[in-house]
Amino acid sequence: MKNRVNTYLAIALTTYCNYKCFYCKEGGESISKERCTITFEKIKKIIRNSYEIGISNFRITGGEPTSVSYFFELIEYIMSFDGTRVRINTNGFRILENIEVLRKYKDRLDIVFSVDSLSEYIDNVHFPKFLSSTVMKITKTLKQNGISVRYNIVVTRINENEVKDLILKAIDEMHVDVKLLDLNKFSEYLGTGNKVCDKEAFKLWEDMFVPMKKFYNFLEENSNSSSKEWTTKMIGKGHGIPMTAYFRGENWIQVKDSCRGAKYSEFCKKECIYYQNGVCQEGVFSLFLSSNLTLHLSGCKNNTIHFDLSRCNDEQIRVYISKLLSLV
Repeated sequence: MKNRVNTYLAIALTTYCNYKCFYCKEGGESISKERCTITFEKIKKIIRNSYEIGISNFRITGGEPTSVSYFFELIEYIMSFDGTRVRINTNGFRILENIEVLRKYKDRLDIVFSVDSLSEYIDNVHFPKFLSSTVMKITKTLKQNGISVRYNIVVTRINENEVKDLILKAIDEMHVDVKLLDLNKFSEYLGTGNKVCDKEAFKLWEDMFVPMKKFYNFLEENSNSSSKEWTTKMIGKGHGIPMTAYFRGENWIQVKDSCRGAKYSEFCKKECIYYQNGVCQEGVFSLFLSSNLTLHLSGCKNNTIHFDLSRCNDEQIRVYISKLLSLV
């Protein structure tokens, strides 16, 4: 087995989420628009085969992954394989229900909260993922148990004026790492009032998009050092969008800036119409399993390299994983 330390498998366990953030789409990170959740037996089969051909890093997301009944059992299952690491993307819902499991594997996992603002409402737009007293309490509990925590902040025109204060509060008071993300360009969003699609969705993106360069001077002034291309333990350099990092004390702020371009494979350049038409933002980043059991690359719209694993045997699963690994 060759250990693929330069990539991971992200898994959207479910399309269900208890929040409806305006910049998100139906299904969250999953490409499925239908409400669905992967069964425990099927996800175990895919994880086992992924591990056996070299993937040891896994990112668990959704929808909201902690809403899935087998969530903590899944963490135990992944950790039963030697050398595996897990990143959990969550809004904090139910994350403390079995903290013993998280504590047990604290050296091999980290938790990423989506925290977009200091205020629950900005300009009459609801931000369910704000830095509430509940989120702060959960964060402190996790850190007291030795569990690494990061806040992800999706920056838009609505919350941009709160971002600087939120960063400083996260770093200096909560002592957590931070990642800034600019707004993904989707063909649909849940929207600030009603769901928007196609032209209306692209208009919303244009109206809401904030370039990350707006924050670079602030980050330079409030950091001890920086790195123009830096990555966490889950993935190596040279994948997807280059990430800049700023270091302040014992913590860091990472910036996903899609305006910097992205890394692409030869397949993308030669055969992908989305790359050729300039509508791909993500580049070649990581493998992703959507909640309808479609395996693809993260953010990839090219359905010629989308593989349905729902009825695959072990050998077929490995073939499709290997095909995508050859691109990253």
